[in-house]
Amino acid sequence: MAGHGASLLLLLGVLPGVLQAVRINGQGREVLYLAKGDSVKLGCPYVLEPEDNGPQGVGIEWIQINPERTGPENVFLSYQDHHVNYGSGSGLQDRVAFVQTDPGQHDASIRLADLQVSDTGTYQCRVKKNTVAVHEVIVTVQEKPATPQCWSEGELIEGGSVLLRCYSRGGTSPLSYQWAKLAEGYGGGRLPSGTVQGRGAGDLLISRVTQVHAGTYQCRVTNRVGYSVCQLTLSPAARCGGPAGGRQAGIIVGSILGSLLLLSLLGLLIWALIARYQRKECQPACSDCRSSSGDTMPRGACTVCAHQGYSPHGISYLQCQHGGDGDERAAAALLCQEGLRHQVPCPGM
Repeated sequence: MAGHGASLLLLLGVLPGVLQAVRINGQGREVLYLAKGDSVKLGCPYVLEPEDNGPQGVGIEWIQINPERTGPENVFLSYQDHHVNYGSGSGLQDRVAFVQTDPGQHDASIRLADLQVSDTGTYQCRVKKNTVAVHEVIVTVQEKPATPQCWSEGELIEGGSVLLRCYSRGGTSPLSYQWAKLAEGYGGGRLPSGTVQGRGAGDLLISRVTQVHAGTYQCRVTNRVGYSVCQLTLSPAARCGGPAGGRQAGIIVGSILGSLLLLSLLGLLIWALIARYQRKECQPACSDCRSSSGDTMPRGACTVCAHQGYSPHGISYLQCQHGGDGDERAAAALLCQEGLRHQVPCPGM
């Protein structure tokens, strides 16, 4: 019976000494794209076949393979005889651990935390019993797109042309840009008509702005490992010259003209008050001067009236100048003083 079994194995092309007693579930190769700073579980569950019976314990090794590195294999984590060992020199020892407390219980999966771009490489799980089973995971660590900036360029008025721009300063290439108009501030919606892709990757052109284009727009920047967004709100204004613009312009012009007219009237009023005050102050002096001179003084004799001060009893000093010599001016001054006491009105005034 044993001979028949050996013959069957030979017919199948499998030698008894190299039976794959340890089988890793889902063995093969996985490819993962992960974001910088994230954590990941690298799975490696296994099953022991009946051929693995025996006193020998299970041995587990995790190896990081980097084509740029030369030298011996870098075993950064291992398990043997119920002991966990951490390798050195890989920079992973502080960020890696087995998922199970005892990886000898059919699960050699590990968790790698705080991923860095330098962690990119091929990770190989080896489970040893009587034979060896291998599982590989290719890990690529990239940076998510940095939070982009959104802004607009152009005339944000009805009928104008506006260019919406979006740009992210960080993240692993290639970066993909996509604009959407939010519906009531939530979720991404379809873009309204009249919008086209601009020359730049993050540009959106609105060739003729209308009130349909009013609202909040969101730019989404993505790559293999994540995305980031920014938002921009458009509030188009009415173009001047239409019905609404004409009314607004008329109101502004009317306000300016009204202000100018009010200032002119105020200036005329102030001028009239000043003229009246000056006339009122000079009239008593001229009247006194003329009354003191009698009928012999001509109408234009009083040429200057200087009012220099007041006292509780009336004018303290008043001088009237008129044509003539010094004696006549002195006599006129006396007559003026006399006229002040009588308050004689000036003839012809």
